[in-house]
Amino acid sequence: MKIAIAATENHVKSYVDPHFGRCDWYCIYDTETKKAEFIENIGRNQHEKAGCDAVGFLADKGISLAIAGRFGSKVVEAFRAKDIQMIVPENSRIIKEIINQFK
Repeated sequence: MKIAIAATENHVKSYVDPHFGRCDWYCIYDTETKKAEFIENIGRNQHEKAGCDAVGFLADKGISLAIAGRFGSKVVEAFRAKDIQMIVPENSRIIKEIINQFK
């Protein structure tokens, strides 16, 4: 399974970003290979549809789960349409803590 985690920076010691569509980075973690890859969110500065465009981009990467501090209502609809689950951590979390839960 591939997981997309909204990240504040491009390393596993960074925090889960509070905003899905406007985060700087996405960490793509593959639970089978146990590898994490960081991809820059090139659409973060778009005036509109940053989150929805990110949903399409990440879905094309084969993700099954997305994790962020918050998801907008249009993003939630887009993920549901693609049958991709979403998780909002209760507290501010470090990417490595999230990854360790899936090992």
